[in-house]
Amino acid sequence: MLPHLTVRPAQTPDRNALNELVKTVGPQCVMELSGGRASIDVEHALLAVQGDCVIGFVAWLQDEMQAVVVGLGVRDTHRHFGVATQLVNTLTEHLREAGVRLLEVVVPCDRVGAIAVFDSVGFRRLGRSAADCVTFEYRLWGRRNRADGFA
Repeated sequence: MLPHLTVRPAQTPDRNALNELVKTVGPQCVMELSGGRASIDVEHALLAVQGDCVIGFVAWLQDEMQAVVVGLGVRDTHRHFGVATQLVNTLTEHLREAGVRLLEVVVPCDRVGAIAVFDSVGFRRLGRSAADCVTFEYRLWGRRNRADGFA
């Protein structure tokens, strides 16, 4: 774990730093949304911040009952320190408190690090798609008597 690491909701003044991070980390960290353009709404993003530097983010779309992770990225210099894991864990708690019941994510098979993160925090693999992606889900409600978060 990195010292002085904070995970917090993104705010409007963070928009430029978030967009710069997405450019730095690369477009593969953001799922393509409608129209073939990747877009992140600061109202649905959490940032990992060390000092004054934004070093990672997780972004999602949600309705009342379900959410989908649309982006997860960490600067190359800060990978392998648990930043992505902390972002995803904070996201699951945030969504649980908001009353969301199910969180899903689709990860390209070549994103081995992201797959490892979702495996390690208890997401359940649903399978592999024809597009060579792994689909995961995490239930945010119900009895939690198993280590993987499923009742």
